[in-house]
Amino acid sequence: MANTTSLIWNSVPNPAAYATVIISNNDVNVAGVIEIEVFLTIEGISTPVAHEQFAVPPLINYIRVYGLIGASAYEIQYNVTGTSNFSVNIFPTDVGGNFIGAQRVLGSETQEISQLTPIF
Repeated sequence: MANTTSLIWNSVPNPAAYATVIISNNDVNVAGVIEIEVFLTIEGISTPVAHEQFAVPPLINYIRVYGLIGASAYEIQYNVTGTSNFSVNIFPTDVGGNFIGAQRVLGSETQEISQLTPIF
């Protein structure tokens, strides 16, 4: 099942400039495959800006950083296959590298969706 952060509004005094996505495969034996999509809303139009799919070996963590500069809102969607012992957490930071706690989304806080948004 796919998951989403839902739309995160970024119009705060120090908006998020980057979203750091920490991906952890906690399975001892099985690799997982993750597909990630990032959407930015600029001037009211939501645009896909990143689409990645890659394998994560057992007991490995990966970090991906996505730029959000200029976005009034953003959304991160992901789907994991191969293992259920997987976590995905999103930590936004401003241009100074300061963590924005109000926009942080842990994997357990994401919403399930039936599928990732098709990107054409």
